[in-house]
Amino acid sequence: MATVEQIAAAMAALGCYHGANTSEEHAAEAARLGGPQAYRVRLVNALLGGVQAEAVVADSIPLDDEAHHAAWEEQLNASGASLDEPARRVEFIRWQVLRAGTPLRLMAQHQETGPIPLAAAHAATGLHTLLGVIAASQDGVATTDVERLAAQAEAQSATPTCC
Repeated sequence: MATVEQIAAAMAALGCYHGANTSEEHAAEAARLGGPQAYRVRLVNALLGGVQAEAVVADSIPLDDEAHHAAWEEQLNASGASLDEPARRVEFIRWQVLRAGTPLRLMAQHQETGPIPLAAAHAATGLHTLLGVIAASQDGVATTDVERLAAQAEAQSATPTCC
């Protein structure tokens, strides 16, 4: 795992961190935010946001589909979710869907947002559930675990919780 100093340095390179990046500064922030783990999670997610903002700009560059897909494949490879790791790939995509769907679910809790965010939250929840079934099924096929495969039928018919 990267240290908080390394994470802060990466953030600084993206223009997302303007502190002194000292151990004392990080210790004070960790104490303020509930401990070293809570602080590290916040830093990593801030770094992810900065990188995603860069990816949005990069994705706006006109390229053909093949070039965009090759670039997007780099993200999956860097995360350890390469083509030769299908279950890990699906779990990584599932994690991305959870992260994308969570703000929608939070928005949908407020009636004034209307029905569209609620529908999007339900769609994200359904996709998250389906990806979980796919990942578990792939593991079941790989290990010939018949019980695990049979359990996926129940998972598919379960009503996902949303909002």
